[in-house]
Amino acid sequence: MQWFSPTDDSAPVIQPGKHIQSKYPGREMPTLPPRAVVFCLGKGLPVLRERFAVSQTMEQLPGFIAHSPVYQAQGNSQVCFLHGGYGAPQAACTVETLHALGVQEVLLVGLCGGFAPQLSVGDVLLPGQLWSEEGTSLHYRQAEGFVDVPSVQGKALGLCLEGAGFPVRRLPTVTTDAPYRQTFWKEEQWRGLGCAAVDMEASAVATVCTYYGMACTVALMVSDKHPVREGDPPWTWGSRSFAESRDRFIAQCAAFALGQKL
Repeated sequence: MQWFSPTDDSAPVIQPGKHIQSKYPGREMPTLPPRAVVFCLGKGLPVLRERFAVSQTMEQLPGFIAHSPVYQAQGNSQVCFLHGGYGAPQAACTVETLHALGVQEVLLVGLCGGFAPQLSVGDVLLPGQLWSEEGTSLHYRQAEGFVDVPSVQGKALGLCLEGAGFPVRRLPTVTTDAPYRQTFWKEEQWRGLGCAAVDMEASAVATVCTYYGMACTVALMVSDKHPVREGDPPWTWGSRSFAESRDRFIAQCAAFALGQKL
């Protein structure tokens, strides 16, 4: 049986809008700004609160799985910020909820593990294509394999990050939902496809955005470098300067979304 059928025009049993409305009985369903920055890393919202004048506009995102607080910058009604969750199912549910609340464009800010020899911890990837090895996307599209990122801001974001001193790479990445099955053989196959790094949310976010006609840009910082061959130095997380680079990356992405310069 196919997970997704283009001829299935029946309604979902649980619909995002109706689910949200059930949390606001007798009240008008809230709306969000047209653009959302979705952090899929733990330091996203803490850095936002530390470095920008923001206020909480929603205590909890009224979704099925993800329940992040939602923030907006003072004087800016066009963009909101939230945590998107971890892994493809949670991130996809976040996008479903955002779409139901009026969001039209998503900037996903996250981390990835680099398995291409030319990458270093702290590099930023702005992929135009994502190789999907997570199951969530197959509920929204019939084809397997690469997902195109429906970005309208990728070029401008890349120039912004390069101007701030970040090494920016425009290479395809992989999204997986089985991090402990990233074998040496598997990562060699990924390199053969031209991919350079792996995360756990991006292809699901891009797929759901495409399904609903939303724009989406993906920005991933390399947080760890994978050994290429057995016998290479073992996997380790980050580097001495990674925390500082990560926080600058988060702040730069937030400033870009707000139209500010740091």
